[in-house]
Amino acid sequence: MAEMPVLHSRRSLTLRFDIPISKTHEFWNALKEGRFVTTKCSKCGNVSFPPQADCPKCMKNEFVWVNVGPEATLLTFTQVQVAPASFTSNDSYIIAIGEFPGSLKVLAWLEGVEPKKVKPGMKLRVEARASKEGNPYYVFLPN
Repeated sequence: MAEMPVLHSRRSLTLRFDIPISKTHEFWNALKEGRFVTTKCSKCGNVSFPPQADCPKCMKNEFVWVNVGPEATLLTFTQVQVAPASFTSNDSYIIAIGEFPGSLKVLAWLEGVEPKKVKPGMKLRVEARASKEGNPYYVFLPN
């Protein structure tokens, strides 16, 4: 099988995020403490990620916070080489979908592994981080 060519390009892509966090502030607070949590509907039991103030399954707004845990399995990934404007200072990076116990799927950057060594099925762990500005975020690392 022929190896795919590597494309290199940097184009501007402006993104705007309006994320209401009033009912999901616990998620951000937990990340600051190094915990990874999400919401579970108190009515139907649906676990949602990202955390939801209203259940996407039954539309109720009664939920509890549950610990997701640190370990996941890599389902799929992509290497981003054409980055949005806010990431043009970064080299190419990997975005991954990890599956946690209970079938919860989460999207995050995958760090600490070379792209050629990334394989679906590999074990991951989620790690909480803080940006230079102090904003919490999370990444996957090989486990």
